[in-house]
Parts: sequence; structure tokens; C-alpha cells
Amino acid sequence: MKVYEAIANAFVKEGTTTIFGLLGDGNMNWAAVMSKMPGIKNIDARDEGAALTMAEGWARATGKIGICSVTHGPGITRMMTSLVSVTRCQIPVVICTSATELNNDLINQAIDQRRLVTATGAGYVEVLKPGYAESAVRLAFHMARTELRPVVLAVPMDVQKMECDADGADYEPSTTLYNGQQKIRPAVDRLNKAVDIIRASKKCVVIAGRGAIKSGALDAAAKLAKRLGALTATTLVAKGSFGHGDDSEFHAGIAGMFSTRTVMQLFEEADCAIAIGASLNPHTIEGGYLFPQGKIIHIDAEPGVVMGNGRVADCYIQGDAAVTVQMIDDLLAQANFSPAGYRTAAVKKLLAAADRDPAEYEIEAGTVDPREACRIVDEHLPAEIGVAIGVGHSFAFPVMIMKKPRPLQIFSNGFGSIGQTFATAIGAAVALNGKPFVAIEGDGGAMQNIQELDTLRRSGAKLLFIIMNDETLGAEYHKLKAAKLEPALANVESPDFAAVARGFGVRGVTARTLDEVAAGVDEFLQGDGPLVMDMRISRNVLNITYRRMLYGEDV
Repeated sequence: MKVYEAIANAFVKEGTTTIFGLLGDGNMNWAAVMSKMPGIKNIDARDEGAALTMAEGWARATGKIGICSVTHGPGITRMMTSLVSVTRCQIPVVICTSATELNNDLINQAIDQRRLVTATGAGYVEVLKPGYAESAVRLAFHMARTELRPVVLAVPMDVQKMECDADGADYEPSTTLYNGQQKIRPAVDRLNKAVDIIRASKKCVVIAGRGAIKSGALDAAAKLAKRLGALTATTLVAKGSFGHGDDSEFHAGIAGMFSTRTVMQLFEEADCAIAIGASLNPHTIEGGYLFPQGKIIHIDAEPGVVMGNGRVADCYIQGDAAVTVQMIDDLLAQANFSPAGYRTAAVKKLLAAADRDPAEYEIEAGTVDPREACRIVDEHLPAEIGVAIGVGHSFAFPVMIMKKPRPLQIFSNGFGSIGQTFATAIGAAVALNGKPFVAIEGDGGAMQNIQELDTLRRSGAKLLFIIMNDETLGAEYHKLKAAKLEPALANVESPDFAAVARGFGVRGVTARTLDEVAAGVDEFLQGDGPLVMDMRISRNVLNITYRRMLYGEDV
């Protein structure tokens, strides 16, 4: 058995079903074997970075390890931005690639891949002898699963064609090395300290982060919040996962820079904030100013976490989030502690009216107010349809305005790079296997991977791609304007995205009115396959977070 055959066999035994990639001479032998394997779906992308983010989106939608395959050298260099982004977002992906032959640096595609890859924070496993082939695959999958990051598996061109003694059918997958995350029980003294802080408090806020979702702590967190009469909130990446049902009337949305002014004012009254599986980065706690009077109880599985203000919490508890929250709730129940807290008719009324931005702007002819457009999109999309939202100035509109809790919400904000969302959404839509999904991105980001419309068409995925098009690099436009520099430097005329979509064989519509926005969403839902909406938005409307950051507005 050739090395590349042994590696292909091992990938199948690891559970591989879907591969996102771009063919090159370095991965074609492996790809040829994989193409003959039953039950394997291959999605050919048009760019290596896009292939990786598609695998990321697939992993987010399925909860499994995403698979990507690219060639070595330029194939690796073209995916660097995506590799950083996927690493920062903590998504497990295994990238199968090659490398130039050892001691043959005269080949024009030679590059020190290990240093390049590890500089991004991703893992790197290389097969330097045939007998290591299967062990390398097992290690790569184990690292991706346990370290929650992408891992590049590189097999040099000469090594992959060598003969090896492989176990084949007897291959033991990486799951034999991992029996699941152990549920760490918290120290009793830390629990008692947390309970003492809570019992001395009158108004608590319970914040759920990604760790609360992963540990299955949301039900326990909701129960604790109800006992405390607490407001509930989430981090950005946990948006929509918390505060449902009976708790929805007292759900404050995203904590931090995406909070409404009403919510921030309520948070100023908090004397205790309980963060569950949330890192409490600078955005979540507004650099430490979000809870000026509140003591912080921080629950996480890590040994210790420094918050976004450079400090540690008043009470840090290392422990499984679900176990720890339940133990705190049990102790409070024994003490019969159940204050009214925030859960009053007055607070309910405040929260119900908290999401409207009263600011008025001149809306240019042929464009829509992005705030109202996002409100309409949210109204017309059923709650069971997930969304992926990009970064840049325009992304704050759907983040703050789209309120429906959705089963899958993806934010490609780990590296702050535009252009990541569309391909990520394609991967998620492929994983959903015919169920509708939505991507929302600005025109600048859309242009960076517009060629993947071809991949989208071939995949047949049911994806609505909404391009919030103000014909400018919105973040730079408003930052230039605030700095009293020439904002027109950021203006870049956009193509007719609807026509571009049709050129790739995808349905395309242009929305210049709110009625056309609604009609475009409805057309997508009623039709088959993907659709691109070129939503022409006013560049005059400044989002709330930028008004705070650039002008110091108290909004």
C-alpha cells in the first residue's frame, strides 16, 4: 500500500464524509483515492482559503472535524488569512496537504511550511517516513479535536508515493485516544465564596459564552438566572443560545459593545455578574466599564482566565460549567435565596422598548436604511433558519437588530478579517443538506471571495447571500470621516452583484427599497437553490458601536 493510500484509508476510518479543497499536484494522489471511497462528498472550491473556511463552516454546523485538502507551497500560502481566522475561532479542521521533497530547496514551490503554519497558531504534523503515515493521521485528528484548532497534515511528495506497511482495516481512529472532556468539579471553597457574593447581591446578570454551550450548561444557567431574578445575556459568539421561553422578557441580548443603552444602564445597577464559559474579553465587558459596581464570578474549565481589563474576577472557579452552575444553584436553593432582582414589570417594559435606534439619517435615493432592512430580514426569515454574519461596519446592524433566536449563528470575527463569511456559510449550507441558511456580508468582503459563487452553484446548497452594499469600505469610510480626513478615499464602486450572480448561474436580485428586501427573502424561501441579494444600503447611517467608539456618543 502506498503512503497516500494508507492516509486516505485512515481519513475514512476517522469518519470523513465531506472534503472541501482545491486540487493540485501535491494532493491529487490522495484525492484520487478519496474520490473512489463510498459516501465521500467532494466540494471543489476556487480558492484555498475559501476551501478552508468552507470546512470551518461545515464543522460549525455539524459539530464534527472539518476536512480540507490543498496542495503545498502556494496552496498553503493562499490560505494563511483563513488559517489564522479558523484558529482564533477555535474550530477543529484537518488540512491534508503535501510538501516539497527534503533537501530539494531548488524547487520553486519550496517554503518552510512548518514555520508559516505554526506562526498562525495552527498545528502542523509532517510524515517524514512511510511507517508514520497512519500515526500522523491519528495525531492530526486528535490534536484538532482536543486542542480545538486546525491542524495541517503534510506528506512530502516523495514520501507519499513510497510503500508502507499499513494496518488498513485494523486502523484505530483518534477517538480511541479521547473519551470526551472530563467534567471538572469545582473546589468547595470557591463555590462557597461565589455563593457568599451572590447572597450579598440584589441585582445579578448571568452571561453565557461559548463554553456554556459546549458544556451543556444553558438549562442550568437559565434556572439559576430565574432563581436570582437575574437579567440574562450572552457573548457575541453565543448570541441566540440563551434567554428563550419564559426568560425571553428579561434577556438583555449581547453583553458589551453590542448592548443597547438601556441595557448598559441596567448593567450599571448590577452588583454581581456571573460569567459562564465566557472569556470576558474587552468587547464583552467594555474594557471593564460595563459592570462598574458589580463583583464578577467567572466560571470556566481553564485553570485561570485574565479578563479583558487585565484583571482576574473577584471569584474565579475552575470547573465544568454545567456542573458548577448546578452546584451553585443547589446551594442557593438550600439557603432559600430567591430575590426579585431585575425581574419586575418596570424592567420588562424597558427591555421591550430597548432595541429601537432613534437616530435619524438622510437615506440616499435608491438605498435603504440598513437598520430597517435587517429588521425586515429577521421578520421574514423563520426562526429555524441560521445565519452567518461577517465583520466590518455593516455587521453591527444584523448583530444588534436581528433578534430571533436561531439554531446556528456563525460570526467570522476571530481575526477581524473581511471576506471570510461567504465561504464559511457555503460550508455550513452544504452540511445542512438542503435546509436554508443565510450569509450577510458587506460589499468589500463579498468581493474577496466572489468566485465562490461558482462553488455555491455546483454545491446546490440553499444559501441566501445578502450583500449589504454601500459601495464603500464602511469601516474605513466612517473612521476617515471621524478623523476629519477624506472619507471618499474608501468609496469603491460595486458591480451589479445580482448580474454577477446570474453570470455564475445563481439567482440574483437587487433590493433598493424595503419592499424589495422583503420580496427577495420570500423569493429565496419559495425557490430552489441559492440566491444573491444585492441590498443597496445608505452609507450615511452610522451603527451604534461606531458612534460610541468614534464620537463618544452615549447611545
